Amino acid sequence: MKLSVVVPTYNLGSYVKALLENLADQTVPFELWLIDDGSTDDTFAQLSEFSKSNSDFHAVQLEHRGVSVARNFGLSHATGDGVVFVDGDDMIAPSFVEMLGKGLNTGAVMAAVGYEWYRRPATQSDSFIELNQKTAFDQVSQRGTEFGGYVWNKAFRTSAIRSANLSFDESLHLAEDYLFTSTFVANTPGQYVYLPKLLYTKRNRPGSTIHMASRQDRQEENQVFQQIYELQKLIN
Repeated sequence: MKLSVVVPTYNLGSYVKALLENLADQTVPFELWLIDDGSTDDTFAQLSEFSKSNSDFHAVQLEHRGVSVARNFGLSHATGDGVVFVDGDDMIAPSFVEMLGKGLNTGAVMAAVGYEWYRRPATQSDSFIELNQKTAFDQVSQRGTEFGGYVWNKAFRTSAIRSANLSFDESLHLAEDYLFTSTFVANTPGQYVYLPKLLYTKRNRPGSTIHMASRQDRQEENQVFQQIYELQKLIN
């Protein structure tokens, strides 16, 4: 089970250094797509230099068009059996990629691991918990659950993404990850697994999209969640 890791970046400065070090410390091989969204600082220079260390690592700079465009570029070029999305200013444990791969190796269509961002896993365990499609949807369609609707603590089976013809909505400024994850689950019957072990740390960065959201962005976010709730009708 080879995974493709897609990392969008934009003007991350010193924040990206920690993630690059984490990626270098992973315990299993993987394909890496570092997609820079037109940074004007030295972010892309750091990515470009890092990518020289491994033939499976790729660094690409696009025009500044948003995180969804960057993720979609990485997704369209990923060749792994599963796709993992990691935000460029966050941190991951050395076994992050390995454990997500093990999760998909159980036959699951999606695997998730524990994260820290205003909360931590209620319990720590080295064993995967199985969820059916309906339970998984209940988790990913609501804010703040332990499983989470975010894309960055998960691995998605690539064949299922292709089957659902799924990509990120490039018109959205917020909740684009919730919509992607919920649409995946709503359209993908099968087994889901969750490892309640802290392997992903979300860092609060001043100037990030979520901190700079406008009132219009928040209204748009509420509309996205209404769209997500409608997806439940697709699950038998």
